[in-house]
Amino acid sequence: MKIITIEEEAWDQLNNRITAIADYLKRLEVTNYDDLWLNNHEVCQYLHISEKTLWRMRTKDEIAYSKIYGQYFYTIGSIKDMLNANAVQSSDEYVHELIAKGKSYIEKGRKLKTDKKIG
Repeated sequence: MKIITIEEEAWDQLNNRITAIADYLKRLEVTNYDDLWLNNHEVCQYLHISEKTLWRMRTKDEIAYSKIYGQYFYTIGSIKDMLNANAVQSSDEYVHELIAKGKSYIEKGRKLKTDKKIG
């Protein structure tokens, strides 16, 4: 085993750098996007819905929102909550049946479209 000695000042600098890196990594782990705010357009793009559908969800209190100067804003956390509240739980039997139907559909001759030569 080798013993390496360094000056106290060099050790302090190295230790401070390691501590700074550790603190930075801890902050990255804590990053939570649930408090990030999105506007109507961004939510509609994310959920692939129209603004009318989002309006209906607001009026039925299906999604939490804030209104600031006539614009609506939603947190990612409220979107997650809405999606989880409306999640449909299915049985394994249903999933296996769905897979079987998909396989039979493919086996019956579903073919991908191919480019036809124009001539």
